[in-house]
Parts: sequence; structure tokens; C-alpha cells
Amino acid sequence: MSMLDRLSRPIDLAPFLNRLVELVSRRPLSACLEIGVALRVWVYLQGRPYWMDEGSLLANLRGVAPFDFSSPLKSDQLAPPAFLAAERLVVQMLGESPFATRLIPLACGLGSLWLFREVARRTLLPAAAVVAMFLFAVGDDLVYYSNELKPYSTDLAVGLLVTFASLKELQDPPSRRLRLGLAVLAVASPWVSFASVFVVAGCGLTLLVDALRSGRRGDAARHLGLAAAWAVSVLLAHRISSRMLVPATTMYVFWDFAFLPPAPTSRESLAKFAGILLETFVTPLNLTPRLMPYAFALFALAMTLLGARRLARLDARVVAILAVPIVLAMAASAARRYPFHGRLILGLAPAFFLLIAEGLQEIRCRRGRAWYLAALAFLLVHPTFDALYQAVPPLTREFNRHGDLRGNRFLE
Repeated sequence: MSMLDRLSRPIDLAPFLNRLVELVSRRPLSACLEIGVALRVWVYLQGRPYWMDEGSLLANLRGVAPFDFSSPLKSDQLAPPAFLAAERLVVQMLGESPFATRLIPLACGLGSLWLFREVARRTLLPAAAVVAMFLFAVGDDLVYYSNELKPYSTDLAVGLLVTFASLKELQDPPSRRLRLGLAVLAVASPWVSFASVFVVAGCGLTLLVDALRSGRRGDAARHLGLAAAWAVSVLLAHRISSRMLVPATTMYVFWDFAFLPPAPTSRESLAKFAGILLETFVTPLNLTPRLMPYAFALFALAMTLLGARRLARLDARVVAILAVPIVLAMAASAARRYPFHGRLILGLAPAFFLLIAEGLQEIRCRRGRAWYLAALAFLLVHPTFDALYQAVPPLTREFNRHGDLRGNRFLE
């Protein structure tokens, strides 16, 4: 048989389709993980050009010693010291190509998929875990920031690693190795990720309260000692990071829209509070399309609250691990210390996805299969098709004035 005849033979896709169906039906969590890996790697391989913020940060990587944090960064940029040092080493060894400088964000994005799967297994029943895993795998912001020269993907990975270790501390038999690893991770986290401060504080507070309520004084003393070491590390990292920020920074002016009002009593402050909160379901969660944004955002918010109440009935400690970091981030925003918006709170996205997935299970239990499938379709159709649409080149984004991937629905 000639080569032409071989190439002209019809291809039997049945074996591949059968294997795909088998993978999805027998290992749905792994199938979702592989979808997430494929999306992130596919976007990475396209090597889209640097956008403005990436180019500004890149200017602070070239020609600078890896551990030189003695002067302000150019273009009003800021990043955790360890992230800067690692990226400067990458530039020195591999050059300034997007394929080189985005290796660290990509590695964090891929690692986050595995970590989220393990967290979902520990916190949710199988059906809810699959929904949460799918949302996490196709989340457009999560895919995009796994391929951007900024530390947002690092925030996600560090936050998930702390959450996973804290859940193991709560649920598994005592392990000296685990405790040592959690301690090292907590103390090192401020140098790698600014946003991780909320996850570390929330998880640490939950572990401390659990030890006190259980009468484990030794564990409580250990947690207090670790909290002190972590606080010192945070202060040192903050001091060094402050040196890298120009005195006349416009950062707080730029992010003014994302600070929650400390006392939302007037109509204007209530509107801003609601707008910032609902905008979370646009970015970074990407659950709200342009059509009927209030319906989708309010539904996602209701599922979040319903999921928190449902999980609290099973284990209030798990809800605390997920929800306390969100509350702390909101408090920091109200104190004008950290904006509660978009890519800056990417590390909180896993908690929202887990709670939303659990809330959907309440509909299944109370209303039945038909209502559950309708709610599932209502929630999943937009993020699914948007992720596929955004993955098709060319990947040119029209950032809005806040630097978001899509226009704000509730803040403008």
C-alpha cells in the first residue's frame, strides 16, 4: 500500500472518544485538572507580547542584581522581593523572552491545579468537588495570570499551599514534618506573596482557636510562637518592599475605587460596598456575563453564602479556613491597606469556587435534579465558553482603565 493510500484512509476516532468518555466518567477530577493544564500550556505556548504592566516590571529585572532591593522600582511598580529575585535570575540565565519570564507564573498556575484538587477532595463531597474543580480549571483570570509576568499566580499557589497544609493539620494525625513545613511556609510567605498574608492569618487563627477549644495548650503555644515569627517576617518584608515604592506613588490613587467604605451607612457608600463585592464575581471569578450581570452575580453570591452555611453544619473549621481570609481581606480594604479587587485577590478565588460548588449541592438536595442541572448550566455556561473564546489567538485584550481583563459591571 502506497503512502498516499495510507494517508487517505479514514481515521477511526472511536477509541480516542471512548478513552475520553472513560476518563471523564471514572476520574472527573483528573479530567478537569487536565483541561486546566491544557488551557494554561496552550496560552503559554502562544507567547503573546508583553502588555504595559509586564513591560514596566521587566524594566526592573534587566541589568539589576537579583537581591538588590535598595532603590525604588521604575514605573511605580511593586512585587514581592523573592519573586523579583527569582525573575531577575531567570532574565540573567534565559533572557527576556516571554517564554522565559513567564515560566515561574506558569509553574505556579499548574501547581495550583494540583493543590486545588487536593483541597477540593478534603473539603467537599465528590459531586461538589468536580464542579469546583471545573470552575477553577476554566477560570479565565486564573488561566491568564498563569501566563503573565506578575506575581498574581504566585499569590494563588502560596495561598493554596497554606490552605492545604492547614487542612492536613486539622484533619490528619499529628506530624512533626508537616508542622515544620507549615511553619517554614508561613514565615517565608510574605517574601513570596503579599496577598498570602490574609490566607496565612486566617488559617493560623483557625488553627489557634481549634487548639484552644480542644484544650491542646502545647499546640496553642506553638501556634502563638509561629504567629510571632510570621509577624516579624511580615514587618521585615514590608519594610524592604516599602523601599522599592517611590515616595510619590500613585498606587493608592489608582486603586481608590477598590477600597471598601469603613462604614457603609449612606446610599453612596452602600452602593460602593455592593459594587466592590459584586465585582468579585466579574473579576477574578468570571461568573458574570454582560447580559443580566446582577442576576448572575447575586446568584453566585447566594450560592457562596449557602455553601458556607452548608459546610458549617459539617465542620465549622473548614468554613473558617476558607472564609476568614476573605473577611480579613475585606477588613484590610476598609482600612485602606489593601484593595479588594480583581487580580489582587486572585488568591481568594479558590475559597469562592469551593463555597459556590457546595451551595449548588444544597439546591440538589432541596429542589431535586432538574433544578440542580438548571442552576449548574446557569453558572457554568459563561465561564466555559469565555475560557474557550479567550484561548483562541490572537490574545489581544482591551484592558479597561483599572487594568482588568474585562469591563467592570458594577463599579462604573
